[in-house]
Amino acid sequence: MKKHNLFKVVMITIAIAVVLSWLLPITYYSSSAGLVEESRDYIGIFDVMSYVGIAVQYFSHIGIYVLIIGGLYGVLHKISGYRNLVDKIVKGFKSREWLFMTIVMVIFAVLSSMAGLSLPLLVMFPFVIAVVLAMGYDKITATMVTAGSVAIGLIGTVFNVNNTYGIDAVIGSTANGDILVKVLLLVISLALLIFNVITYSNKHKDTKALEKGSYIPEVSNSKKEKFWPIVVILDVVLLILILAFISWDLFKVTWFSDTLNNIIDFKIGDFPIFDALLGVSNPFGLWTLVEGSVVLLIASWLISFIYRIKFSDYITYFMNGAKRALKAAVLVVLVYVVLVCTTYVPTLLTIFKPMLELTSGINVFIMSLVAFISSIFSVELYYAATGVLPYVVGTLYTELATSDITLLSVIWQSFYGVAMLVAPTSVVLIATLSYLHIPYGKWLKAIGKLLLELVVVLLIIFTIMTII
Repeated sequence: MKKHNLFKVVMITIAIAVVLSWLLPITYYSSSAGLVEESRDYIGIFDVMSYVGIAVQYFSHIGIYVLIIGGLYGVLHKISGYRNLVDKIVKGFKSREWLFMTIVMVIFAVLSSMAGLSLPLLVMFPFVIAVVLAMGYDKITATMVTAGSVAIGLIGTVFNVNNTYGIDAVIGSTANGDILVKVLLLVISLALLIFNVITYSNKHKDTKALEKGSYIPEVSNSKKEKFWPIVVILDVVLLILILAFISWDLFKVTWFSDTLNNIIDFKIGDFPIFDALLGVSNPFGLWTLVEGSVVLLIASWLISFIYRIKFSDYITYFMNGAKRALKAAVLVVLVYVVLVCTTYVPTLLTIFKPMLELTSGINVFIMSLVAFISSIFSVELYYAATGVLPYVVGTLYTELATSDITLLSVIWQSFYGVAMLVAPTSVVLIATLSYLHIPYGKWLKAIGKLLLELVVVLLIIFTIMTII
């Protein structure tokens, strides 16, 4: 059962969500009816299976994205130039490995914070992991650098409508508001991550004992094969994703939507050729992983074409890579079953209501704990916030000062990020642990110190915000 550790962890989390429906009555807040408290609605065996179907229906595109990433790297691992690229980076940062990891953590955290790339960034994880392992570090270090930096970006979200929409819609905050506070959270959290990664990695470097396995391509058969086409294509992919996931509406930029409309409206005779070819499409700023998956598919084929891989071999390599990513893809979809359970049978507010009512004003410690637990069972910040905050602002605190709105906003976004660093429902974390075959308990043990530091620092900052 050890090799299926993550499956066990995710299934236990689903089981907890099911058991809550048997123990607790339904409680939720309605704008028309106020606080609604009903009797228990038991989740049965067949209900769970139907919820799996619902999770597949609404969130399978995330699992498909993971599969396509696996396929892309299945192709790359058969190209000598890819191994040459990894070796070149390792050689270039020799004795300065800390600098490479720091650069990656800063880039990933900033992109997650300002461009909404927490999930799209998964495409760069296998590459960064290969370099970190080739440098002689262990898998935990590689996970801290990748999944850890994305979680830090979520803690200090600055410009990201997709992350903060649920909070903003309920309490009236804005995704690009209170920038100085959010940047402060990002900088401090990132500094803590970098310090902990460097400290941990210095104690866990052993180039002889590491199990590199299939994470690093085999030694290149052709040291002369160029790697620049891979660099160019991966850079273009990342650039497209950055442009596509930035919330341009925040900056009043309409160029991308206007351009897409012009393209769709273009006709040859009376036939809208591009509208027919593209189908349902979104402009940059409104992309999802559906469009991102198309970009990765094109990139994988283009790489195979440039390196003269036969189409039949391309399919074989791609499918082998996707097969390796299958476990992570399945786990990602199963994670959303927890969300379906707590959304269809809302019991969490039954727990949170007496906690929130302990004090007459916003209590930093209680609100942070509620945000953390809600994030674990809600998977996405939108569902975590909209499941609790309507009751908070609709019943408990009907008149919020500007400082209260800021405080609520940063508490919820920050502790959502903290939760995604350790939660068994964190898509990025579970996908990374699955890829590296890291037991969940081993990760919690390794990340515990950083988790404690983040919680203490955030609570201190939020307490100060209530005073000044």
